[in-house]
Amino acid sequence: MRKSRTKALPMGPTPPAGTVKQTHRQPTEVQIGDFLYLDGSFQRVTDMRAAGTSAHRVLHFSRRAPVVMREPLTIYRPLGLL
Repeated sequence: MRKSRTKALPMGPTPPAGTVKQTHRQPTEVQIGDFLYLDGSFQRVTDMRAAGTSAHRVLHFSRRAPVVMREPLTIYRPLGLL
């Protein structure tokens, strides 16, 4: 006998249209135009700089303070940048 589901599955945020999930990308693999999910919304990388070593990047966004990326993160890449 099948049991009916009593709980709804948790829904994650909907990524921007026309993007593909690229899991656990290193800071050196992030490109301008990629999207990161930060503080409840997707932010598009508009500029980036090296920070300290080549393994760190300072990512700049249009409506958010810069973020220093020191570890792999999940990014969403537009289909045109693949």
